[in-house]
Amino acid sequence: MKFGLNIHKPNDAWILHREEIETIQDGSCNIYVLLDAVSGFCFGQEMSIDLPEPSLISNMLEGAHKQTGHWSKQVLIAKNDPLVGELGGICHDMNLVFNALPKKDLKQYVQPFSVDFQEAMNGVPAEELSAIEQEEIEAFIPETYGPCPCASGKKFKFCCQKVFKDITFAMCAAEEEGNLEKSLKCMQEAEKKVGKTAEILCRYAICWSFFDRKKSQLYLAEAIKANPNHPRANYILGIEAKQDQRYDEAIVYYKKAIDSYPKDDKFHLNETYNNLGSAYYECGHFADAKDAWERALVLLPFDRMVRNNLIECIYENPDVPMELRKISPFIERYL
Repeated sequence: MKFGLNIHKPNDAWILHREEIETIQDGSCNIYVLLDAVSGFCFGQEMSIDLPEPSLISNMLEGAHKQTGHWSKQVLIAKNDPLVGELGGICHDMNLVFNALPKKDLKQYVQPFSVDFQEAMNGVPAEELSAIEQEEIEAFIPETYGPCPCASGKKFKFCCQKVFKDITFAMCAAEEEGNLEKSLKCMQEAEKKVGKTAEILCRYAICWSFFDRKKSQLYLAEAIKANPNHPRANYILGIEAKQDQRYDEAIVYYKKAIDSYPKDDKFHLNETYNNLGSAYYECGHFADAKDAWERALVLLPFDRMVRNNLIECIYENPDVPMELRKISPFIERYL
């Protein structure tokens, strides 16, 4: 039975929810709020550069009790939240029912607060973004306390988060604006913060790829030298090989990237599986192409390119054997 069926009135559940804010002085900070699941009422908040002390979370729970005159039937938090262990211990000590649930199960309860919070921080009305665009943004931005997509073994917060904006602006300047000077300036700001890591060298390679392929390949070689298992560098090498019609080589690079990306990095795994499927397809390996594309769709069900690849190249392609053209049962719901 889903927990949501039991949440009908105030105090049925309180949710400890985390948002992030960028500050000029301290950089990325955490804001924890305690919300009533039904009304969305915010009982209190704590802001800190890292994680708040357990005593502050206890005070929020005590404050909610004073405001309502009741204790909640259960206290909820997202499973991947860095405070899940601490909150479990606090609830145990306070004799409160505690549950850590998948983020998607809490979304309907915290979304109204998140929308208002993000609008206040960014000044962008939520209605201007479609549901798919919101999902794309969520998939693109790594979890703060999850493994970094650069495969350094560190958490994103303590690795590439500090240069995430610089890198994003550099990619946009190169690809969308065609402005090499602006792109390199952004990358230089990132380099000042973390040095010439494999991630920084790889991103330089991407910037240069829109203007000078040889220069791009030099940076890519440096990135691989710094970290032979760097997922993004291997992914780019796969693209290079595929462009030169070296499909078997591209497949090797894509597989290496898939093995190196964190398993919960749906955005990058999705694009790598999509390209792996295309390489297999060019080799005439239809079964492998179908498998790769279906894996990509499971990771990001809203990806229209992957859907089209499956439909046009596999399911409705008369050149593909009939048994392979059948839609896999677990894929039907995504289509």
